[in-house]
Amino acid sequence: MSSKASINHQPGTADAGSETIDQLRQENHDLHMELEMRTQENALLNEVISTVGSTLRLDEVLRHLVDTVVRATACQIALIYLYDNDKERLVLASTTEQYQHLVGNISMALGEGIAGWVALHRKPVFLREEAMEDPRFCYFPELEEEKFQSFMTLPIIAKDRRLVGVITLQAVAPHEFTEQHRTFISNTAALVAGAIENAQLYENTQRKLSILTSLSMLSQTISSGLYLDDMLRTLATLTVQIMEVDLCAIMLMDQAREREGELSRQPRRLTVHATSPNLNDRAHFQPIDVDRLTLERLREMNEALLHPGSVQLQNGQHLEIGEETLERLNPIRDAQYKTLISAPLIAGTEQLGLINCYLSKARRFSTEDQTLLTTIANQIAIAIKNSYLVNQLAQKNLVKGFFDDLMHGTTDSEDSLRQRAHFLGCDLNKSHAVVMIEIAHLDERRYEGNSARKAGKNERAVAPSTLQNLAPLLEESYTQGTPLQTAYKRISGVVRRRIQDTYPGSIFYDHENLLTCLASLNKDPNGMRLKSWLQDVAQQMRNEYNVYLSIGIGNACLHISDYRRGFAEANEALQMGQNLSQDKVAEARFQPIVTHFNDLGVYRYLYKIAHMDDLRDVYQDQVARIDSYDRRKNTDLLDTLETYLECAGNLTKTSERLFVHRNTLIQRLDRLQSLCDIDLQERSNWLTLQVAIKVYKLRTSGG
Repeated sequence: MSSKASINHQPGTADAGSETIDQLRQENHDLHMELEMRTQENALLNEVISTVGSTLRLDEVLRHLVDTVVRATACQIALIYLYDNDKERLVLASTTEQYQHLVGNISMALGEGIAGWVALHRKPVFLREEAMEDPRFCYFPELEEEKFQSFMTLPIIAKDRRLVGVITLQAVAPHEFTEQHRTFISNTAALVAGAIENAQLYENTQRKLSILTSLSMLSQTISSGLYLDDMLRTLATLTVQIMEVDLCAIMLMDQAREREGELSRQPRRLTVHATSPNLNDRAHFQPIDVDRLTLERLREMNEALLHPGSVQLQNGQHLEIGEETLERLNPIRDAQYKTLISAPLIAGTEQLGLINCYLSKARRFSTEDQTLLTTIANQIAIAIKNSYLVNQLAQKNLVKGFFDDLMHGTTDSEDSLRQRAHFLGCDLNKSHAVVMIEIAHLDERRYEGNSARKAGKNERAVAPSTLQNLAPLLEESYTQGTPLQTAYKRISGVVRRRIQDTYPGSIFYDHENLLTCLASLNKDPNGMRLKSWLQDVAQQMRNEYNVYLSIGIGNACLHISDYRRGFAEANEALQMGQNLSQDKVAEARFQPIVTHFNDLGVYRYLYKIAHMDDLRDVYQDQVARIDSYDRRKNTDLLDTLETYLECAGNLTKTSERLFVHRNTLIQRLDRLQSLCDIDLQERSNWLTLQVAIKVYKLRTSGG
């Protein structure tokens, strides 16, 4: 019995053992699989560590990271977004091969879409399926997200809890992202956060090094002595490299409109002078008219970027060029370019133009980018200004040498002088008149060396219209600290332009506040209309700019040998016209002075006598005594005597010219006679007295 019982229990025992073995085998298989997964995970992590340690190139780090997470999770797409602090957006920085062309072209704000939500809240999101139904989802058609609706998105966070970026994995739904997947991706994100920061720092350092190298090349170009157009093209090419843009255009103020436009406060015109890449067809470049308000805003922005704190703003404002303004400053109406950054070309206080940089893709430039472009723009502006000054100096030296040779005579043949004149735009085969124009503003004319005869007299009241503020140009020059000579130069430009418009073919030379002109008399061969026209111009300058012109005009020069005489005549007319004007009443002395050499009459001869002979006689003594009395008593007896003599003793004519009553005139004459030892009624003394008064005035005028 026992033997049978024992036999009956053997099958059950065998089944139990078999189940145990199967269980052990399964556990062993599971352990083996888990070990294999752990080994694979460790291998992938080691691969990530190796990648991180082997390169500082950000694109390589991100590309290896994408490849690793795709293999680790068996998903179809991996996307890495990096956070741009300046733009405050997540920007696609790396992805799988099929969507690589979208890198840099897709971005989102914090909180926008699932990736934006993860970045904002620093929390992961796991969606097994139907990701598009999630309220946080934002559809990007370029990524074909309707095909991949299983999402796993995790933040990449630095040790200091600063946001670095976001990793997003997408797969065909449903896709199970296991706990191991989540752990691996979390570990990977933590591991690469520092590597990404290091790579970004390295790239920034490399970019700054490249910028410094390019800036050094830019400085070399500026000092190379190239012609302006060649230099601008080279500078535009370097700017494209430094700013990493697709196109650079350098625009300059239209010099033909600059002189008149700046003074009349008309819009200033910008035209394209250089581009990189070089666009030979300039027909599609549109000139730009810029108002003064826009120019002032550009100047303030330039000052604020280069010297923070120098521009005082209210309520925490910051200077920025608006989109509308940028569009108006854009000469290229081409949809190919989507982004524009611009900076003014400013040398000192003078605005010379504008530099524009274009990108074919959307990009928000940072403050650092704007500061960099402004620095480049200021260097280019200095180069442009230097080039202008060199050209102006060369032109000025040519004109000065030509004028000197005409003025003092030269050993050059007449043909040589004609060739030089033709090069300067002047035809010596036609008649010209030498015109000398001295520029002065109110204060100079008011306080310029008064004669000793007037030094002790109280001047008569000047009309309020005469004492008004200086013209806006001169005000601007003073407030900006611009030297007065700069203001004179700009006024000189206005006068030049007006003479050139009416007398084309005229040439000019200016030195300080004196403008010398050879006025072409092509339409007025004898110069009969020149004086009256210049009087109109002088009056216009007084009314428009409160600027006072003293003008001397010589006779027409028909032959080259006439010019030496013409310069001497214009110079003498200018000096004597100023001297004679000082003898007029105060109001009249503030009027423009236009004197033709032929107007001088007897004064031309007396002028030389007055300065060649300083001997005194009884007539000079009598005149000096009357003038001394005038200064002490604030009277006008000397002017009364001169008018009386000019009217040949006619009391009626004299009183009418002096605008006084006949009895008043008789009283004055009695006072004059009491001061003089000479009989004023004796006609033989009249001519000598007249000459003595004129010589006395010429001597005491300081002329």
